[in-house]
Amino acid sequence: MPSTGLHLALTLFFLASCLKDDDFKPALFLLPFGLLSDFDSFIGVHRATLHNLFIIFIPLLLLIILKRLKVNTVKDKYFIFASLLLAFHIFLDAFYNGVFLFYPFSEKSYNLEFWFGLKETGLSALFTWIIPGNVGEIEYVITPSPSVPEIPIIGSGIELVVLIFALLTFFLRFKVNDVLYRREHGER
Repeated sequence: MPSTGLHLALTLFFLASCLKDDDFKPALFLLPFGLLSDFDSFIGVHRATLHNLFIIFIPLLLLIILKRLKVNTVKDKYFIFASLLLAFHIFLDAFYNGVFLFYPFSEKSYNLEFWFGLKETGLSALFTWIIPGNVGEIEYVITPSPSVPEIPIIGSGIELVVLIFALLTFFLRFKVNDVLYRREHGER
């Protein structure tokens, strides 16, 4: 399973690359959306309650409701980014032992398998869905069930280096630009 540190690193990279220079506060607000899905270890069935396709649409539904009530003061793009971060988390976890994409309507765990490399017959690529319990070579769980929370913070030294690099990228992206902006406009 990808560690929380890896999810955080990829979220930081995403926000630093997609948001504008003056979007530091919205970036901090969006940061939890890259990590939110792992809270299902504490409030429900891990890899199911908050790791399904329906969760992705909650920020978009909230946007629609706020627009209808005409109380939306937050830019639409931030709701879209929140949905993308939720989707990205679920997609990444789908490569690591599967997720229950259609929970609670289906109890099948979908696991993406991707392989690209050389074989005796030449260059080969493989992309399949493995459904543990039915077809699966890699079994994560067959039926969703509550579990003891086990969320690794950092899984390896490489993940630690990636996280440090992501933190530097994120803060340099927004803080250096903020300092340059203030100097340019005579602010301190």
